[in-house]
Amino acid sequence: MSTELNQNSRRESLNPVPDSGRIFGLPTYITLWISSMVVIQIFMVGQSFLPPAGQLNIYQAGVVTLIAALFTGLFFVLNSKPGMVYGIPFIVQARTAFGFNGARIASLIRVLPAVFWYGIGSWIGASAMDYITNTIWEWGNIWLYFILFQVLQTLIAYYGIQSIKWFDSILSVVILGFLIYITVQLFKVGGDNMLSSFQTTGTWGMPFYAAIAASVGVLITATINNGDLSRYLKNETKNNWIGHLVGVVPMFVIMLAIGVLSAAATGIWDPVQALVSVIPNPFIAVALMIFVVVAQFTSNLTINIEPPAIVLMEVFNLKWSTSVIIVGILSIVTFPWLLISSTAFNTFIAFYSAFLGPLLGILLADFYFVRKQKLSIEELYSNHLKYNLLGLGSLAIGGIVGIIFLDISWMVSLPVGGFLYWAGYQFLPAYKNKITELQQQNINIGG
Repeated sequence: MSTELNQNSRRESLNPVPDSGRIFGLPTYITLWISSMVVIQIFMVGQSFLPPAGQLNIYQAGVVTLIAALFTGLFFVLNSKPGMVYGIPFIVQARTAFGFNGARIASLIRVLPAVFWYGIGSWIGASAMDYITNTIWEWGNIWLYFILFQVLQTLIAYYGIQSIKWFDSILSVVILGFLIYITVQLFKVGGDNMLSSFQTTGTWGMPFYAAIAASVGVLITATINNGDLSRYLKNETKNNWIGHLVGVVPMFVIMLAIGVLSAAATGIWDPVQALVSVIPNPFIAVALMIFVVVAQFTSNLTINIEPPAIVLMEVFNLKWSTSVIIVGILSIVTFPWLLISSTAFNTFIAFYSAFLGPLLGILLADFYFVRKQKLSIEELYSNHLKYNLLGLGSLAIGGIVGIIFLDISWMVSLPVGGFLYWAGYQFLPAYKNKITELQQQNINIGG
């Protein structure tokens, strides 16, 4: 069976993607990420840095943006390598660290936030549609638009990776144009307010570090499972580095920066209202809202629909098309209209990041420090090790530590989880012997 996802794909499509099956070259991969990174939730995080939601000034918010971009880009590059080199998706990559069945538990920690984000993104898009129709026809129904959003996104994703690839890539140029326009308008409308924000004291204390944690936390989900996409990227080292540092990092910086500038210029929390407030006339405002709608489509397809759909395929051997429909239904019952409030929003990010931090730390420690970037494909696709208790235990302990330090959850839980996992293979006899055995067999499959 083909490893290229289509509406009839089942569990067998999660086998390693051969070189001949790599559908992404560097240009299409970069444009895929340019459009996928227009995540309105990143914009909202940027808004939360400055008053009234936050305590930073613009300069401190800029420093946060650069630090967060560095972490995010590095995590993408490091954790995308197993997928690109070996052609394996995230849930298969996780089997070495958590066991065959344990990887399914770990994957739930990744996909649950994706389902929530899917719903939130659709609600934002529905709000934009409601504004459009109220402006043109003085009629709107946000609930109707929300359901239509779910149906249309499900329809695009239904046909698999090729439809996601071309939909996102084609729209990347339009998206870039609108982002430039929005930035110019924010400076025009709120230039004086931005200047005064530079002159406020702000803080370099815990709110500064919490802002970094929230900024990276909003995308840490995507860094964890990006093997689902990088497995289709042509296997060259430069593709991994350039693809993510050019496709992901600049757009991440732009989206955070626009959120920061919006907060300084308008002081409005709601993303749709904030953007509309700086637009000079209703016609451009309608065009902008159409952009917001398209942006939610592109980011949801790549970041929030594919990951949980793949997990459903693997666990239940469902068709891809069936999995996509189920994910759409689940996202509706996450009540995104409640989560989008400013008080719940950053707490939601911090809470799930508490467990995603150690999950990412364990994956990196396993691939780079324990297995020295050498994986056995035979081991990955056998189920003789159902649970790796060291991986699951490190994940649980790291997650608990993350909750204790909730404001900076992943910043603490990632190194704790990764260190505990690495230390177990260094000092616990059973795990130490396992690695020694693998090294003696000189496993070096896939480079």
